[in-house]
Amino acid sequence: MPRANGFRGPKSVTAQQSVRGASGRVERSDHARWTVSTTSFATRRRLAAIAALAAAGTGVFALLRGFAESPFAILIAIVCLLGSFAFGWVALTRRGADRRRAAWIAVVLLGASLVAAVGAHSEGWVILFGAFSAALSLPLGRYALGRDRRSLAELPPPGTAVPAATKPVLLINPLSGDGKAQRIGLLEAARARGIECHEFGPGIDLRGLASDALASGADVVGVAGGDGSQAIVADLVSRACAQMVCIPSGTRNHFAMDLGLDRADPVAALDAFGDARMKVVDLARVNGEAFLNNVSMGVYGSVVQSASYRERKVETTIEELPTLLESPPDLRFTGPDGQPHTTVHVVHVSNNPYLLDVRGAGGRPSLRTGELGIVTAELGGPAAVTDMFARAAVGLLNSASGFNSWTASAFEVDSDGPIAAGIDGEAVELTPPAVFTIEPGALQVRIPTTAIGRSPAAFVPQVRQAVVEIVRRAFLPATAWQPLPRR
Repeated sequence: MPRANGFRGPKSVTAQQSVRGASGRVERSDHARWTVSTTSFATRRRLAAIAALAAAGTGVFALLRGFAESPFAILIAIVCLLGSFAFGWVALTRRGADRRRAAWIAVVLLGASLVAAVGAHSEGWVILFGAFSAALSLPLGRYALGRDRRSLAELPPPGTAVPAATKPVLLINPLSGDGKAQRIGLLEAARARGIECHEFGPGIDLRGLASDALASGADVVGVAGGDGSQAIVADLVSRACAQMVCIPSGTRNHFAMDLGLDRADPVAALDAFGDARMKVVDLARVNGEAFLNNVSMGVYGSVVQSASYRERKVETTIEELPTLLESPPDLRFTGPDGQPHTTVHVVHVSNNPYLLDVRGAGGRPSLRTGELGIVTAELGGPAAVTDMFARAAVGLLNSASGFNSWTASAFEVDSDGPIAAGIDGEAVELTPPAVFTIEPGALQVRIPTTAIGRSPAAFVPQVRQAVVEIVRRAFLPATAWQPLPRR
C-alpha cells in the first residue's frame, strides 16, 4: 500500500550504525548504548531490591519496637486516626457550623494521633523512622520490579503490523487540555508529515467533520482532544470499519493511557499514521451512544451537571455533596445477586473493568475482555465510609459493606426522571432506562511502533508475586529473574 502523500515516518537507524556528532567524533552506536543500559539495568534493579528489603525490615522492626514499648499508646493513635477520618467525612457532608465543628475535631484527632504515636514514647523518633523506612520500601520495590527497555522488548509486540495510511485525516481541538495542541505545535507537526488537518471546537461540529472525512475516503482518522471527543470519532470510525489514531492532547487522556501511549508526548503519537501497530479494542454504548472509558451516575453524575464544575471542581463537589448524600439520586438496578437496589450513591459503568487496587486504581489492564465493569457504592455514615476507605487502603475494598463490583455484557439502570451522568467526563442527561452494552473488538486503533502498547494497570503485580521476585532480584543472578505476569 503506498504511503500518504508527503508522509514522513520516523527515521530508522540499525543497531550497528554509528553516528558522527557535531564535533566530528564518532558517537557510540545504539548497540553499544544498549549493552551499557542492560548492564546498568541489572545493577540498579539489584541495589533497589536490596534497599527495599532492608527498608521494609527496618521499618517493621522499628514499629514493632515502638508497639512493644507502649501498645496502649499505639492503639490510641490508631483510634484517633480513624476518628479523624470519620469526622473529616462529616465535615464534607455537612454545612455551616456542623461542617466547621467537624473539621476542627478532625484536626484535633489527627494531632492527638501523632502525639500518641510519637510523644508517648521515650524514643519517639523510632516510630517516625520506622514509618519512614516502611514507606521508603514501596518506591524502592517498585523500581526494582520496574519495566525497562529490555524487559519490554521481551514481550510480544502489541497488536498487528499495518502499513502507513493512504489518506490520513486528523481532527484537532486547539483548546483541549488548556491549549496543549497549540503549545506543542501539533497542527504544524501533523501537516509537515502530510496529514490532512481540521480544527474543531465551540461552534464546529466534530461529528460532522469526522463523517465528512470518512465519506471522502479517509482510511485513518485521528483525533487530538479529550476522551469525549475520542468517543465521538471512535463511534463513527467503528461503524465505517476504518482505523483510528488517538492523540493525547486532552486533560487526562485515560483512553490513551490504557492504550499504552505516552501521554506526555502527543506529537510522538502522530507516528501511528505511518507504519504502525493496530490494536482491536472493545467499544461500549449507553442508549446507543458510544463511550470509551466510563459512565458515572449518582453523586458524581449530579455534580458534573453544575455550571461551575469545570472551573471550580473541588469547591463545587464540596458544596453539592451534603445534599446529594442526604437525598441520593433515584437509580434502580439489579445487582449481581439478582436483587433490586434503589439507594446507592454511586453507579459506575466502564468499558472493560478497572483495576480496583490502590496501586493501579484508574487503569484497565485490558480493553479486550468483552465485559462491562460495574461498580456501585452506598455511602452510609462516617463509620461505614471510614471502613470502606480503610479496606481500600489494604486491598480489601470488595469486602466493604455497601460496595459491589462485577462484570456483565449488558446492564440497565432505571429511574423516574432523567439520569444525570458523566460520560467520559462530559455532563449528560440520560433518558431512562439507561441501557449499557459492549461491542467486543469493534474498534481498530493504531499506535506507534515505539509505544509500549499496554496499560500501566496490566503491570501491577500480585503482592505475593512481587515480594518473591524482589527477593529473587536481590540475591540471585539476573539470568534467574522472572518477568512478572501481566493481568
